[in-house]
Amino acid sequence: MKTQLARVHVQNSFCLRCKALIEAKLSEIQNISNIRLYNNEPMVVFNFFKANELLDVLNTLSEIGYPEIGERIDSSGFKKPKNCLC
Repeated sequence: MKTQLARVHVQNSFCLRCKALIEAKLSEIQNISNIRLYNNEPMVVFNFFKANELLDVLNTLSEIGYPEIGERIDSSGFKKPKNCLC
């Protein structure tokens, strides 16, 4: 099965502590590999096999406070990144 590459631009910037949190959470998702984070233009890049894995990543990013750019944020349910002061 062939892997696909995803580039997700996120709404909040992240530092090294945030980067470690994001990598740890995303590595828990099955069949996600080659996770790379770029904090200069907050972007997450990774490989996946199926579309549902991509959705799992997008949901996880939203849950930990790094929603995709363009995602509408409901302020009542939005989690601000709590492990960082960046």
